[in-house]
Amino acid sequence: MKLFFLITKSEAGGAQTHVAQLTKFFVARGDDVAIMSAPSFAEASEGRPGGWLEQEVHNLGAKFFPNPSLSNSANPLRLWRASRALSCAIRDFQPDLFACHSTIAGLLGRFTMRNRIPTVFTAHGWGFLPGAPLLRRLILPILERVAARFCSRIICVSQNDLALARRHRIAPECKLVQIYNGVEIPSSESQRSLRSSSDSSVGMTMGNNINIFFIGRLAPPKDPFLLIRAVAQLPIALRDLVRVTIIGNGPQMPALRDLIRESQLENHVSLLGALPRVEVLRRLEQEADIFVLISHFEGFPYSILEAMARGIPVIANNVGGIKEAVTTNVGKLVDDQDSLVHALTRIIQDPAERLRLGANARTKSQNQFSVETMCEKTLEVYQSLI
Repeated sequence: MKLFFLITKSEAGGAQTHVAQLTKFFVARGDDVAIMSAPSFAEASEGRPGGWLEQEVHNLGAKFFPNPSLSNSANPLRLWRASRALSCAIRDFQPDLFACHSTIAGLLGRFTMRNRIPTVFTAHGWGFLPGAPLLRRLILPILERVAARFCSRIICVSQNDLALARRHRIAPECKLVQIYNGVEIPSSESQRSLRSSSDSSVGMTMGNNINIFFIGRLAPPKDPFLLIRAVAQLPIALRDLVRVTIIGNGPQMPALRDLIRESQLENHVSLLGALPRVEVLRRLEQEADIFVLISHFEGFPYSILEAMARGIPVIANNVGGIKEAVTTNVGKLVDDQDSLVHALTRIIQDPAERLRLGANARTKSQNQFSVETMCEKTLEVYQSLI
């Protein structure tokens, strides 16, 4: 097969991870794969030309088409240029199937190609999710219904996204299919087992810190502020045990620094900024005891699945498709600051509970959210259309 993937951005992120996983799978099968995306200028300025996804694509032996006009902007001139670049690349590559990912690329790709070749759109969380800005929630369902006419299938990465597509009558039932995001399961648990056994044998001591990780872009809908306020509200004995690591960059970084200083948590919180993906996963596996994701709206975030795959209990907001991954036997769902404080207190105080939740999380990720299952099910969809 010759496959062409379109995604808006090349920076590291959940949808980009999804595309990289599919690329690796199809290249290994011997298929011819091309990817188009906007190069990440921020990463290029740091000496990483083109962004994370472009580097992954080149390393995997696939073809990359940069499209500098692709962005989240609705500027008509940029959209027209991006559409022209896509059309030229499609003519050059001559794919058997076209697959677009993320909202802007999904709309642009379908309106440009109009299903002239079999077209699949993967919705990595609908842009009109509850909690999204009002204007977006009013306009995007209309655009998505029109764009759905120009594709053969729509893949929803969670049951929640599938239900939203049905509720908004995005497409006929025959076009909708649900396939969960998948993650690679680390082959070794030695470091995680060592930390867990240490926790359960010595319990809570001043020399045995509890490491809480938060990973995400420091911009809405993510809300690391709530985590900082909750940590500040913990009893002093528990607060002294906690070390919070926040990985990510964004416009809210200065305000977050101010809150940490005002809460007198400078010795408890580390702001590491953006890190290479391999470093993020290494630190998560070797250091994290609890993973926290606070967000006002979400689709089906990879960060939670990656934590679960490494045997880490998860605390997260009960939004989007998160409850399909974070059930009571793998972590805690929270709705506000008080429930977050309660969840943190329970898991910090009970090493055996941390170990139990983490082990269940790893098992669940193996059974329900493996990358192999995701890729095989996607292959079935593609083959049914060619």
